[in-house]
Formats: sequence, structure tokens, C-alpha cells
Amino acid sequence: MVSQELLLGSVNPFFWSTYPELLAKDCQYAFLNNRRQSWLYVIHLKNSPPVAVYCDISTGVEGWTVLQKNTLHKDKILFGPPTWSMYKQGFGNLMSDHWLGNEMIYLLTRQNTFTVRFSVVDGHKNKHHADYSSPRLDSEANNYPLRLGDYSRDAGILTAMNETGMHDNMMFSTYEKDNDQWKNNRADEKGRGWWFDSCGSALLNNDHFTYWRGLCDKSNPCSSSIIMIKPSKKNCSPTPLPGPGDHIPVHEKS
Repeated sequence: MVSQELLLGSVNPFFWSTYPELLAKDCQYAFLNNRRQSWLYVIHLKNSPPVAVYCDISTGVEGWTVLQKNTLHKDKILFGPPTWSMYKQGFGNLMSDHWLGNEMIYLLTRQNTFTVRFSVVDGHKNKHHADYSSPRLDSEANNYPLRLGDYSRDAGILTAMNETGMHDNMMFSTYEKDNDQWKNNRADEKGRGWWFDSCGSALLNNDHFTYWRGLCDKSNPCSSSIIMIKPSKKNCSPTPLPGPGDHIPVHEKS
């Protein structure tokens, strides 16, 4: 259960007056309810008060709920070194760079079967995607392990144990909470929270460069990353919810 106290200290401060309309339980429902602008929308997760999320509807054919966005602004430090509590609650600006929060991601992925997309933009402004079926984040009691399903697209697979992957089934780690498979603390070494094994083939929570083995590193930097989810085709087609309006402006922290 996400409390009002938790939301007040997170990326998603909770004010009843901010939420005149409850749209749905994810951004695909907002899209099916005739929302066509990428913006902040209000969703209502089970066991949680209403929360705001950024919905990416730029394709015009579906709605993606954004979990993370990092445009590598060089004038600020955002992703490191936040504490376990900060990664749990979320931080940043929902309209820009942010982490939605592990607790919200956990509740969100419990309520449906999703596809998750990890996207990076390389130094030549080409977009690369890694999609996984049936992603889930387990509870904080289990240290928020990441569960990934089958891979598709072109960025490189996070679940293969050779070239680009050792993050599936890994617990989340931060500098003060070491849950990785390394003898030391990989999150402390990197100064970022992430799903580390003993090493890592991707790290999108970085303030200076995005790492994705084979695509992005210090010598060949990518310009941005985004993680987002949408209901998978395994679900029955949801019924759009009634309600006027195209978007609802909400408060968010800078």
C-alpha cells in the first residue's frame, strides 16, 4: 500500500485538488479513452492513491507509461547517488528526467501483463529498443528484483549471459544497500541504483553517459534513454473509460 506520506516525499506529491479526474490504470487506457497528447495523466493503481505519470503517446497508436527518462543534462546531478528510499519513492521531474519509483513500478506491473521497452538514442541520433514481454518488479521485501521475459527489437538482450545481459532476476542495489553478486558493491562503485549482477551490460541511471554494451559507452556516448511499459497483447482489449478532457496539469518537483 502506498501511503499519502510516501507520495508527499516522492516525485509524485499527492494533492487531492490536483486530481479532478481519474483516468485509468495505465497510459494505454488513457490512449483508448481518446487522449492523444503526450503529457502528465492521472492513473489509479490498486492499493495506491491516484498518481501522476508521464504518458508517451507520440506514436499515435498506443500509450506508454514512462518509468525512467534520462536526457543527460550536464548542468545537474539527478540519478546519483540517491538513496534506497529515494529510488523507492521516485525523484526528478515527471515532465523531464525522472525515476518513477520502485514501489510504483512494483504496483504497476502487478496489475497487468506488460511489455517493457528500454530505449537509447545513439550519438548519430538513431533510436535503439530492447523490448521484453511480461516484465515484473517484485516487492521491496525481496529487494525489487527485475523479471524480464522474451526479448525482441535491436538494442541487445539484457538476459543473455554473454554479450549484453546479466540483469534479469537481479535485485535492485544502491550505494548503501548492496544486493548484487559482486564481492564488493557495484552500485557504490558506479554511484547509481540499478539491477546489477557481478558486473553489468547496461546502466541507464547515469548523469554523465548512458552505458549499453555494444551501443553506448564513454567513447561513443548516447544522448538519452527512456524506460516505459504498456499492456501486452496477451491481455484482453480493455474498455475505454468515460470522461472529458485531454490532459490534467499536475504539480511536480523540479
